[in-house]
Amino acid sequence: MNIAKQLPEPLKSFVVDVPANQYNDFELEPGSTYPLSGVTYPVDYGYIPGYTAEDGHELDLFVGSQPDCEMGYVLVYRGENTPDEHKFYIGLTSEDVQEVISQLKPVLIKNEKIADITTLLGVIEHYKDKS
Repeated sequence: MNIAKQLPEPLKSFVVDVPANQYNDFELEPGSTYPLSGVTYPVDYGYIPGYTAEDGHELDLFVGSQPDCEMGYVLVYRGENTPDEHKFYIGLTSEDVQEVISQLKPVLIKNEKIADITTLLGVIEHYKDKS
């Protein structure tokens, strides 16, 4: 079970798109050269409503079950015509983080830990919809 409901807004509003350990098919167009066709994440994966990532979709978030564990983000390559994208995480064990990195390895540009919730919320605020 993820910890989202225990977190402050906007993280509390987290919507699960792909439950932990379920395969997520990226539904690529035929002939796509993107190096990943899908992944299985070790924790719940979804988005934060009202926040938009670089790809124009909701801001992605991985949510684990350990409130006092790791938080941060990964930066992933999205393709030649799409900007690289930040995907945030919170409540992950070090093993969960390593599994996310392993699943995203073909497109991973960077993994950066964030020290505390206040800093994480400040970084995420940059992605808040302006409308």
